Amino acid sequence: MPEGIKAIQLYNSYLVVETPEGILVIDQHALHERILFEELKQRLQSGPLEKQRLLVPEPIDLSAEQAGLVLEHRVALADLGYEVEDFGGNTLLLTSYPAFFGDRSPTETFRAVIDHLVSKDKAPTREQLFNDLLSLMACHSAVRAGDSLTDKEIAALVARRDVAANTHHCPHGRPTALLFSRHDLDRQFRRV
Repeated sequence: MPEGIKAIQLYNSYLVVETPEGILVIDQHALHERILFEELKQRLQSGPLEKQRLLVPEPIDLSAEQAGLVLEHRVALADLGYEVEDFGGNTLLLTSYPAFFGDRSPTETFRAVIDHLVSKDKAPTREQLFNDLLSLMACHSAVRAGDSLTDKEIAALVARRDVAANTHHCPHGRPTALLFSRHDLDRQFRRV
């Protein structure tokens, strides 16, 4: 743990950090999701996200609606790292996926993207699509509630809290942390 940071993990979901203002209780998934979202957004502003090419393209059978939506948004998806080719009928070939996902299943993460596209009432703008999909990518890559973190991982996550521009809420709007002020604690224990 870096000098000056006192933090512990509770219930494999929350980080409790002592600050000069009081006790900060952090939702580890929500904070990590926000940090990853901000990092992905910054990377995307400097160009397409880094891709991992598949040695053998993965065929994905879709409904006509799903295939049409994917092909309609093919260029935007390529900027995010997903490259697809039309294989005929309602089958697409996934040829690359975001390197950001590491060893997660390319097909599984791409199906989550497709499900998200299909769930929209109307076609999103390019900016909405990027925000929605970056949020989805960050969510799928972030540590989860229930993940046990080492002291190093706790320290790294807490230290990165100040790097992101907006760490008060995850991309879905949930708070990342709650502060219980020292004054409130002292008052609750009738010290003031």
